[in-house]
Amino acid sequence: MQESDKIVEQGLESYDPETRVFPDIRKKVSKGEGLSKREVLLILKWKLQRIKNSNAKTVSDSNLEKINKAIVAASKPRSAVAALKALDKVPGIGLATATAILTVCYPDTFTIIDERVLESLELFPRWYEKKKKIKEKYSTGDWTAKGYVNEYLPRVSEYKDRWKKTLRETDQALWGLSVNRRIEKIIKKSEEG
Repeated sequence: MQESDKIVEQGLESYDPETRVFPDIRKKVSKGEGLSKREVLLILKWKLQRIKNSNAKTVSDSNLEKINKAIVAASKPRSAVAALKALDKVPGIGLATATAILTVCYPDTFTIIDERVLESLELFPRWYEKKKKIKEKYSTGDWTAKGYVNEYLPRVSEYKDRWKKTLRETDQALWGLSVNRRIEKIIKKSEEG
């Protein structure tokens, strides 16, 4: 491979890690290999749409070891909550990013908790319901690892079974339905005025 081909490939991997890098990550993880710093940063960029200098702490050697230990633990039965909690303790990784990391590694078991999917599933944060308020923006910050495993994952799986799609395709469709609702709302507003 020529030097220019390597440069182009790195650019394409950074632009579209879901199709260019994540399949290789899944193969590595299935062999018991851990993620590299670059791979973790690509997952962060993919989920958060940004990476920051502070993410250097996220991928420090000691934190990378914690990340890879949690990934291995997540493959064991009934260990998802503990794995998510372990990832959540790493600086720069919250519950949403933890679910993204595990989704990349185990797409048939995990899916990403996301505000748009929460909206599509009508899983309002509990404190909004208690106050009888409805917000247009849903927050993943109100969810715990246990709530994700016991409530969120089963709801997404219900749609997966109903639609006969993979867990990842279901997640993408639910996310896209939220975007589509916003598009339709803007189109309607443009026609009103």
